[in-house]
Amino acid sequence: MTKFEAKVRARPEEISDLTERAGDFLDGAGVDTRAAHHVAMILDELLTNLATHGGVIDEPAAICIYVEQSRVRVEFTDSGPPFDPHTAAEPDLTGSAAERKIGGLGLFLMRKIASDLYYRRDGGHNYTGFAVLRS
Repeated sequence: MTKFEAKVRARPEEISDLTERAGDFLDGAGVDTRAAHHVAMILDELLTNLATHGGVIDEPAAICIYVEQSRVRVEFTDSGPPFDPHTAAEPDLTGSAAERKIGGLGLFLMRKIASDLYYRRDGGHNYTGFAVLRS
């Protein structure tokens, strides 16, 4: 098993740097482009939500990425307010994109893309994990 670890604050430049470094790591580990893109997209969503909805931009989140034979598994730990991604409301997908409210699609896509998604709250920290299947 191959492992990548990072600590990153939920700031745009650090999110961008993380997704680039994670992408390089996954590419070097032989992970297919689709799976690597999905991992980066979910990490971006988690960090962006941490800043936007959790108000946590100065306290770094810890990310561990494990490359396994059939999947990429990610553990994400942050000190934001409790938030279980399973509890987010499903977005209203009726009507055109111009008519819909902004927001909610990132978590929706995360729940659709991840083969496993789990959450627990412990000791003032959120522990969110997910996996993306490899091709």
